[in-house]
Amino acid sequence: MKIRNFFLKIVNHRATPYVVCGAIAFFMIAPFIWMGLSAFKTSSETFKYPPTYFPENPTLKTMSEAWSKAPIPTYLANSLIVSLTSTLIVIVAGSFTAYALSQYRYRGSNVALGLFLFTRIIPPLSLLLPYYLILRKLGLLNTRVSVILYLIYLNYPLVVWLLKGFFDAFPRDLIDSAIVDGCSRTGAILRIVLPVSATGVYAIAVVAFMWAWNEFFAPFLFINYDELKPITVGLYYFVGDEYTYWNRMCAAGIYAVMPSLTFFLLAQKYIVKGLTAGALKY
Repeated sequence: MKIRNFFLKIVNHRATPYVVCGAIAFFMIAPFIWMGLSAFKTSSETFKYPPTYFPENPTLKTMSEAWSKAPIPTYLANSLIVSLTSTLIVIVAGSFTAYALSQYRYRGSNVALGLFLFTRIIPPLSLLLPYYLILRKLGLLNTRVSVILYLIYLNYPLVVWLLKGFFDAFPRDLIDSAIVDGCSRTGAILRIVLPVSATGVYAIAVVAFMWAWNEFFAPFLFINYDELKPITVGLYYFVGDEYTYWNRMCAAGIYAVMPSLTFFLLAQKYIVKGLTAGALKY
């Protein structure tokens, strides 16, 4: 009984949720902390055993070497091109698709919506080989287009599902009023629905961008030229046949994380507001 009461006292304590969340957060962020510390170590200290948790002689030389030894600016530019292009296409196409499935239901619309989810039930890795063969037949290997098409396939169904939640909560009366005032159906979505739902659409666009930015397997398989690789594959540049430059890889990892992390921090409040807007009535 005493043990039970002691356990209940711990569970019901006001500090318990903060301790649990803090422990989980530390467990999730620990690899990033280790990466950040290793980026300022020398090569000899990186392979030192037992390992040092904090750099004994912190140096910025590793950061500069990672930038100069590998074409980091090219990798970042490729990531931006691929991620922004795929996100733009997915958001534009997904907005019209989700709006149609939400506001203009027809017999079989639920089946169509279920098919979007079904395409994501299949593990993406199992589709890489047939997708590779299709791209080879089309002559699209070693192009950014191949990765963009694959990212559209991955993100489009999920974006449609997320956007449909926003459009389901959108008041139909506003759409009908716009049509009565002379707007076409396309004009109603462009002039009324999307401006009002802009926060939610923007939040989903940020999420889709981060999904695209972090993709590794598709560009690793489809692209062999360094000048076309994104930063996720570019990190593999520091893995050699006999030697892996872990400190330079960690430094390059910081370069890879900074753009998306900065963008996420700047847009954080809009993301939270947008993702919760779909559960509320306008």
